[in-house]
Amino acid sequence: MEEEIEKNKGGRDAMPDSNDPEMRAKTKTVLLVEDEEAHAELIRRTFEQNGSEWDFHHVVSILDAFKWLEENEKPSLVIADYRLPDGTGLDIAKGATSAEEVGFPLIILTGFGSERLAVRSLKSGAMDYIAKSAEGIHELPWTAERAIREWENVIGWRRAEEEFGRYVKELERANQDLDDFAVTVSHDLKAPLHTIQAFSMLLMEDYADALDETGRGYLSKVRKAAGRMSTLIEDLLKLSRVGRKFTELESVDLNALLEEIKADLKARIEERSGEVVVEKLPGIFTQRVWMKELLTNLIDNGLKFNKSDKPKVEISCDASEESYLFKVKDNGIGIEEKYQAKIFNLFERLHSQSEYEGTGAGLAICKKVVEELGGTIRVESKSGEGSTFFFTIPKN
Repeated sequence: MEEEIEKNKGGRDAMPDSNDPEMRAKTKTVLLVEDEEAHAELIRRTFEQNGSEWDFHHVVSILDAFKWLEENEKPSLVIADYRLPDGTGLDIAKGATSAEEVGFPLIILTGFGSERLAVRSLKSGAMDYIAKSAEGIHELPWTAERAIREWENVIGWRRAEEEFGRYVKELERANQDLDDFAVTVSHDLKAPLHTIQAFSMLLMEDYADALDETGRGYLSKVRKAAGRMSTLIEDLLKLSRVGRKFTELESVDLNALLEEIKADLKARIEERSGEVVVEKLPGIFTQRVWMKELLTNLIDNGLKFNKSDKPKVEISCDASEESYLFKVKDNGIGIEEKYQAKIFNLFERLHSQSEYEGTGAGLAICKKVVEELGGTIRVESKSGEGSTFFFTIPKN
């Protein structure tokens, strides 16, 4: 050991200049807890030879270490001998189970190394465990640099996790506030509409004979407008909930889902003498509620915007390695090319209310659903020749 000290005497003995602000910013404070003076001196000289950015402090016991930590700013690194007069180097960790709980990077030194002790040190929050050999001490400055970097990474990740956790809670709270707001607004808007609809119906039933043809026409328009307003509110609520409500992913049998949709649209299909043809579809992992909403809107549009004697909607799917490509094809009125970029905009209508009922929100909802599922949607169409809507759903 004396030979090692003599060998290191040729190194630089000068410590950092505490009056140089730039040097202070670069200096790393090291607290060494070591009761053997020879080892302490060798370690100090090793760090001095490595560079002048180390501000070295030495104490000989756990008690002295705690006192130093109380009286000084947090060190950049603590190096502690495992065996000390009043305990072990791990006592500095104060029962910690992770590096961030310790509060600073800790390296344990020992001349009585074992794999069991190394594991115990790391589980107690130490960043590293070094044997008191000539090679171990010689490499200690590089080990210290690595421990400091790793500890900063650990703290950085923990802070990022905490920040992400706060962000998630804020987002959940904001979503809940938005839901509460949407429900309140929906109730407050629908209440007067229900009143208008109810009294309009009473007027039509009880006072129709007292009104002339013009008056009955006005009253009918009031009822229809109130009905459209109620549907519009529902569509807006639906649009606001895409991506926020019913977000759970599950395995969905699309063939069974299409049977549900056909049952829901039975009145429309029979009214138009229409047909919905479904090829064999795959089972996919997706959000069931919104997948049903998406397909329902596209099929319903294919039946509604259709002047054929026998409206027909066909649903098929092609699979690639990365995604599913769905096609919803109809023999309806088609869409002129100049309008195809606009139809996915909210409340975009190409026809009057008297021609085709609806709010103009259906395709905007479809677009938002597909994008929330990670896919894209587009249309190919010619006026008078029907339309084919294509949308993709990623497999992963």
